Amino acid sequence: MPQMTGEFPRPIARAVWLTARARNAMHRPVFIGAVGIGTFAAALVALILAPQQAKRVGQVATVTVDVRPDTMPFTAALAQARTRLGAADSSLAFARAHAATTPKPTVDTLTPILTKQRDSLSVAVNDLGALLTRVESAPLAASYRALAESPQMTTNPRVKALLDSLAEVEKDREAFGTTGGADPVYLALTARATEIGRGIESIAQDRREAIRQQISKIAMPAQRQTVAESPVADTAAWTAERDSAQSLVVQATTALTEVRTKATSYDRQVARAKEEAKLDAPPVALLGAALVFGIALGFGAAFVGEMRHPRISDEHEAERMTGARVLATIRPRPRSPDRKRRSADREAPPYFDPAADGYQLTYLHVARAGASRVMLTIAGEDTGIAAVVATNVAAIAADEARSTVIVDTDPRTSPVAAALRIHAEPGLTDVMDRRVDWTEATSQVMVGRDRTIDVIPSGMSTTSRNPADVTQLFKTEAARLARHYEAIVIVASVEQTAAGLPGVLPIPDTILCARIGHTRIANLQAALEAVRVAGGNPLGIVLWDAAPPALPSPDRIARSPRPVHTAEMRALTGAG
Repeated sequence: MPQMTGEFPRPIARAVWLTARARNAMHRPVFIGAVGIGTFAAALVALILAPQQAKRVGQVATVTVDVRPDTMPFTAALAQARTRLGAADSSLAFARAHAATTPKPTVDTLTPILTKQRDSLSVAVNDLGALLTRVESAPLAASYRALAESPQMTTNPRVKALLDSLAEVEKDREAFGTTGGADPVYLALTARATEIGRGIESIAQDRREAIRQQISKIAMPAQRQTVAESPVADTAAWTAERDSAQSLVVQATTALTEVRTKATSYDRQVARAKEEAKLDAPPVALLGAALVFGIALGFGAAFVGEMRHPRISDEHEAERMTGARVLATIRPRPRSPDRKRRSADREAPPYFDPAADGYQLTYLHVARAGASRVMLTIAGEDTGIAAVVATNVAAIAADEARSTVIVDTDPRTSPVAAALRIHAEPGLTDVMDRRVDWTEATSQVMVGRDRTIDVIPSGMSTTSRNPADVTQLFKTEAARLARHYEAIVIVASVEQTAAGLPGVLPIPDTILCARIGHTRIANLQAALEAVRVAGGNPLGIVLWDAAPPALPSPDRIARSPRPVHTAEMRALTGAG
């Protein structure tokens, strides 16, 4: 089907072209800043240290201060005071270390065995006390269960029976969780759970009192020990010497600081006089000139680079230069307040926003009128952007009651697993290596309160798989996937699409993702042409006008836990 913008690119006015290049150059502040700082430093040095100014170095103006203050005597005095202070501190520390302790009275002690037994019983009492305090402050089933499962309570057969009863009541009460708290049966089960918990609490209190009685029986003196008296050394003289030395250090430091301040002022005046003699222009003018040079050269370098390798600046330029339709432009938007009310929306990944206009427009172009099946390949230089677009399009398809699956083919970065915050293994790499089959590599992700999509992650690998192997896999398995799913979304790299992946699918529709101000026009044109040559049908381009998605790294994905399959998810998906 011919593109609505025409099969061939249309010319762009020179003024519009130059404006777009300048706008893209301004989108590279890091490059401009790096070049500008280097130019600023070089220009400033060249302006200050120019050879024609060297003859003025010796012309130093008269300084208002006649003689520079000498700090050597004050430094020597401070060093002597510190030496005296160090000697006084050492003597005082030695005297205190060798001074005997004051006489102690006769004390009663326990044997080591009884002391260890008393300490273990005290720890048990403290643990029971903490759990009882938690029960009193939060009388919930979890608090009672934690109390019953403590080491001091597990040996009691009555506690075990009460704990089993509590578990049964909780299991029955969970069956009424979706009907609301006003159900009489639910209230009765809640009251029964509270009654069982009170029984556990009563047993725990009795156990704590029993342990306290054991501690009181153990706390009897086993033997008596007498501490001998030793004489106490007098450190008053050393303390006075230390205080005197500290006073001298403070006085010497104050005097040295004042002299150094005067010397610094003298040096500043001398330096100012030298600079006034060396420079013909004011320092502010030199700084301003160097700054202008830096900014001009930084922007000029970015502009020249943009002219040599132009990047996409907006939707109109992308359509005119490539001849392909721009389906939508994804821009950041504030999070809807309505999404904060439901836990499923609050726990969704950061870039999951299927209600955004850009994703809705993309899906409308894919799901043509009367189309019973959707099969789409989404690719781009940044597979993270392609994964975010693909997950939102798949969520829209699932919201229309289509059985949906999203497949990731990039094992190096696992963008789909990173975008959905799920585990990346097992995945497509394991299927290709025949370690698992398709059903074992498929997991399910909630995309709303009552909608799920199947996900086949890429697996984990330090190198990319051979594109020909991936293409061959889909050539043999695409028909089977089409029989099980009404919407199939594949995330691939540009190299994978150029290798013929869309051409082996029953529906070769392909969307390329590009980033405004960063994706080069030549690369996008080459990618579109490669898709056409490989037998694909490039539906259009999705532009990303925002910072790239901050997705987790492959190492973090590998360490992440697997998704939790709750009872609600199993009920929705029909899993056992």
